[in-house]
Amino acid sequence: MVALSASSGAQGANLTFSGLFDVTITTTSSTPASLTNTGLTAVLGWGDASAQMNAQLSDSVFDTLTLSGSAPLGSIDLDSSFQFNPSTAEFLSWQSSIAFSLLELAVTGVTRVLSSQTDSYTQWSASGTAGDIGFQSSVKLGICPVEFWESSVCGSWEWFDCAASMSVCALFDDAVGFRSLTASMTGLELFEIWGILASFGTAIEFSLDQKVLTPTVSVQTDWFLCVDIELLGEIDVSPPVTFENLGIYGIQGECAVGDCLTFAFADSLDDAKNGSVTGKADYFERFGISGCLPSCCGDAGEFEVNAYFERPPAPSGTLFGLGLITASFDVQLFENLSFALAGEFPTVGSGWEFAWTFRVLW
Repeated sequence: MVALSASSGAQGANLTFSGLFDVTITTTSSTPASLTNTGLTAVLGWGDASAQMNAQLSDSVFDTLTLSGSAPLGSIDLDSSFQFNPSTAEFLSWQSSIAFSLLELAVTGVTRVLSSQTDSYTQWSASGTAGDIGFQSSVKLGICPVEFWESSVCGSWEWFDCAASMSVCALFDDAVGFRSLTASMTGLELFEIWGILASFGTAIEFSLDQKVLTPTVSVQTDWFLCVDIELLGEIDVSPPVTFENLGIYGIQGECAVGDCLTFAFADSLDDAKNGSVTGKADYFERFGISGCLPSCCGDAGEFEVNAYFERPPAPSGTLFGLGLITASFDVQLFENLSFALAGEFPTVGSGWEFAWTFRVLW
């Protein structure tokens, strides 16, 4: 991927102008090099108001143009955007939003009209606090035709006696009425000894067809290395409840070396949980390293390398079941120019891919 961006400012009566130009180039095992995306963004600001144009080309086809603007109206924030496909003169979407305060409530409203009218909707949300309890509610309505789609009511608070964070959230929809009730707790301290702090978190979800308890044990240390380790588990609380319902399905952790280098690991004990533990459903184990790189102008560069492993028996010819390596880095070359590179490299067969990114601001 290659992205080129530019940004410049013009000052006059609080008038500013800036922009971004980006180009994406990918190289794969089957394609030597291809220009897959090009974008241009221009922003005109006047005080607290702004107007923006974003043009996107995919495979050299001008397929998306977005025109948007935002401005305050007293204490009300307004925002609107219009998107269409210039190559086909096809309308894609129109979205308008409003945000304001009413009786100490933060209220937001979003209306989104899509080319498929039956997918268009409006959603209103309100959030606030009552004593030590924070709450949020939302309702989503279809607008063509006007009908109820879904709503949620959530509350959160601190359990001060145990320094734990608590939350409860109920969801409803037009298909089944009550959909689920989820209660969660994080940061419940279990013990602290020899520089090790162990805490417990859990979430229990009640729905029409299942009841699942997901516990998490987190271990933090003030040792030189591993500062955060989590055990991931799940309990099916559908009757009968037995110890056979309890299972630990994964472990995750990070180990810091100094201020700039971090080792990370993740191990899934259940192939069905690979995606949530390692981030990739085909691999049960991940080892990674990330850190900072020298970079220009006060912006720290960064790099990350990850190795993913397949569960035995792995394909022949792979070392310890190593199936995939991913690598990326991002650095600021000059004040208005940065460069990034990302790649994926399977150890068996083809399918590798490189992506380059250049950014220039004006």
